[in-house]
Amino acid sequence: MLRRISALLAARLRAQLGGELVPFAALLSQGALVAALCLMVRADLGPFGYALFVLAAAAALLALTLLGEFGALLGADPAAEWVRTLPARDWERRAAHVAAVLVLLTALTVGLALPAAVFAPASVDLGGRLLLVAAALGQALALGAALLVTQALLGERAQGALLLAQIGLVVLGATGLLRAPSLAPLLADLESGRAAWPAWTPWFVPAWYAGAAAPAPPGATLPPSWVLVLGTLAALALLVLLPPAAAKGGRRARTWMALLLAPARVLARKVWVQRRERASFELVYDALPLEREFVLRTYPMVGLPLAFLVAGTRGEGGEGLLDLLALLLFTPAVYLPVLLAHVPVTSSPGARWLLESAPTAPDDVAGGAIKALAVRFLLPLYLALGALAWFLADAGFALRLALPGGLLSLLALRVLYPRCVVGAPLSVAPEDVEVHHDWTGLLLGLALLLTVAALVTRRYVDTPAETAGLVLALVALEAGLSRRSTRAQRGTPAGPQAAG
Repeated sequence: MLRRISALLAARLRAQLGGELVPFAALLSQGALVAALCLMVRADLGPFGYALFVLAAAAALLALTLLGEFGALLGADPAAEWVRTLPARDWERRAAHVAAVLVLLTALTVGLALPAAVFAPASVDLGGRLLLVAAALGQALALGAALLVTQALLGERAQGALLLAQIGLVVLGATGLLRAPSLAPLLADLESGRAAWPAWTPWFVPAWYAGAAAPAPPGATLPPSWVLVLGTLAALALLVLLPPAAAKGGRRARTWMALLLAPARVLARKVWVQRRERASFELVYDALPLEREFVLRTYPMVGLPLAFLVAGTRGEGGEGLLDLLALLLFTPAVYLPVLLAHVPVTSSPGARWLLESAPTAPDDVAGGAIKALAVRFLLPLYLALGALAWFLADAGFALRLALPGGLLSLLALRVLYPRCVVGAPLSVAPEDVEVHHDWTGLLLGLALLLTVAALVTRRYVDTPAETAGLVLALVALEAGLSRRSTRAQRGTPAGPQAAG
């Protein structure tokens, strides 16, 4: 019995971790980040403030991991049909799955909490350090149980909400990381009583567990420790007894975003997408947003520019805010390499023969994919950013910066596609995605170029006529690059090489 459970547990862990039994990459990266943050704030905080800071950071990092890289941990086993053919009882398979969940939750949490315990302030004794690790484990169980219940109850409807939560966590996490030095004095003022605790403190779950790890200061209304103990035991029971969300028979054929963008899609097909690009345009437009791994690896990156805006404004207005908005409208192209690197991702790579045998030239496949990415991803992103700029500034400013910024991102998309995409669209398993370029040099160079373009446009393009001239110049450049790509593919034989 134990041998069968152990074998199934090892198989589940290796499948989840790409052949390993311990998530070394996640432990090292997240542990190093937490250690750096703790060293940054430890001198300013007492036991409770330090515990609150650590547990809030641990909750955000763990939630991002469970929603992203380890998203299948709390869901149905993708190899369930194969597992059911093995010589093991149903309860043994279930026990192995529960054990895998608990092992990975524990490993991830200890990897976050141990560096925090080691670098705790001198005012925290050994017992307090052990309580900090225990509180982090209890919080992890509660978080895992909450995500499991959400997915089990809502099923497919939970995916959109969880994706929005992931984007929100990216915004909050990046903002907290950028403002960590200023958060420590604020927490110190709250802990010492020099400032009043916010009204939402009793609803902030990391504050509950911080109160279990260190004495709560005056003014912080928190539940007693026995409530947390019972809650942690209930979370553990849910993880053990509640089955994971059932696997769906198929993916949704349409999303609400696809319905909103339907007019733009029709217009693009009529005036922009050429006949020979139509097949890859339709494939990428319809299928890529439904690939779970693509969505989880790319969509949350939208939160990073918003985090820089939130961290940079600090409630100010005027010229500083306008400069930040200009950067926000011009720099989304910095994240295009991440998006493009995952264009080949699919959960069904065995179907790549459809592209490999299609009588389509490689540049036609790339051209259709580029235009699909522009309509499906760049257009809604810039509509949202333009609306934000309109709200924070005015309509004239939004149009003056959003149109050139969007066209510049389109040009960057066309230039970066052959450098970042290795393989045909939707042809490679997630674990086999390749990246053949220098991320650091590419992103730094792109960020510098776009920053200069944003500030120059912000300072020197003032009138509608100047804006129109810049927009026409960028449109002409895009048309020229498109024609150049078309000329380059003439004479290229069609066939299997179309898959790249």
